[in-house]
Amino acid sequence: MVHNKIPTRSNVQKVLGHLKLSEGIIYLNGNVMQERDNTDCELPFRQESNFYYVTGVNEPDFHVVIDIATKKTILVAPNIDPDHVMWMGLPDTLEEMQAKYDVDQVVYADKLNALVQTASKIYTLPISKTTAIDSVSSKLVDAAGQKKLENAFIDARLIKADWEVEIMRKANKISSDAHIKLWKAAHPGCNEAQLHALFLYESARHGAFFQSYFPIVGSGMNAATLHYNKNNAIMNANDVVLVDAGAEFELYASDITRVFPVNGKFTPEARVIYSIVLEMQKKCIDLCKAGVAWEDIHYTATEVGCDGLLKTGILVGDKQEILDKSVMAAFFPHGIGHSIGMDVHDVGGYPDGVERINKPGIRNLRMRRVLAPGFAVTVEPGIYFFDYLINPVLNNADTGKYINVDVLNKYKSVGGVRIEDNIIVTEGAPINLTTVPKEIDQIEALMASN
Repeated sequence: MVHNKIPTRSNVQKVLGHLKLSEGIIYLNGNVMQERDNTDCELPFRQESNFYYVTGVNEPDFHVVIDIATKKTILVAPNIDPDHVMWMGLPDTLEEMQAKYDVDQVVYADKLNALVQTASKIYTLPISKTTAIDSVSSKLVDAAGQKKLENAFIDARLIKADWEVEIMRKANKISSDAHIKLWKAAHPGCNEAQLHALFLYESARHGAFFQSYFPIVGSGMNAATLHYNKNNAIMNANDVVLVDAGAEFELYASDITRVFPVNGKFTPEARVIYSIVLEMQKKCIDLCKAGVAWEDIHYTATEVGCDGLLKTGILVGDKQEILDKSVMAAFFPHGIGHSIGMDVHDVGGYPDGVERINKPGIRNLRMRRVLAPGFAVTVEPGIYFFDYLINPVLNNADTGKYINVDVLNKYKSVGGVRIEDNIIVTEGAPINLTTVPKEIDQIEALMASN
């Protein structure tokens, strides 16, 4: 069940547990309502994730003060402004907010400075804006203190509570159902924009008015661009379409990618590449267990992909040499996935002191951690045919010999294939939150049933 009142008190306890301090206060400001340049038209409001994590408030102009010693959370609401009320209606009363949010006390903003006056130290995040408490700026911690608080938030947010998993499950259900609607709506001559619009509609009508990121709807060669977002091309009968789209529900993200044939049947070439990527994904999901290093899962995807491309004849030669020389990065240039939670590329990808591995492909891995129970991750291998990435490898005497150009040209029209699910790590088998089918026969059967 999704909670109306999210248990943010437990989140505060988690943050304080990681912070390991005995005195001082934490001060955070929430996002403010912003307007489009030089107009009075409001932009869509979305709360800053850390602020929401400890308050549950998705409204503008709030602050929060957390007393480290007493663990008391005081929510600071904006003062009532008659002009604002005229346009936006009456806000909740203090009593209504107290009942609505999992905090100890709610006060108006004119009490904020009195609240922070007696603090010995004030901890903020690097992104915090502290103009509202300028009178006590001398008590603000330095960059090292801010980093300490940021790391406490990261460590808390990385491990998802059961109620967070349930919200993410709902986000995945809404998005999964929307993906299937797109399969049924696609047809030769259809525009990518129509599918983009349908995804937004299907999300919004189930209460998800925000997307976790700008949807990617790429048909044919457009699917080879990782973050393609023009979404305006006409689809041809033999194209496959790559849709990477995920709705946000109650400020938690989903991030799902599926590939399907415009005319309902995969071409022989698309079937082969799709099958390789599906095998990459299944092997990697099976490895998503506590104690496994994330880069090892990426290496597994690379190796399985290499086996597949050798079998097709796109790659030729010694497998170990191909892997050692990073030839696979020409076809699989990104990381296997990332942390996901309140943000689609969630916090904590690289802990302090952990560097990126500076090799093609894996240098783009968004996370280097050992998996722990409660981690939420995406698993999203892909194979792409993008000349800009392939040609430098092909034209290099040391690596070009591993690519058979004639066979490569036979498969180029596939464009790109990526398959992405959202996974919760446990001590045992991983939990897959994503419910969209991904077997070729399931996709073709669902499209045929339309």
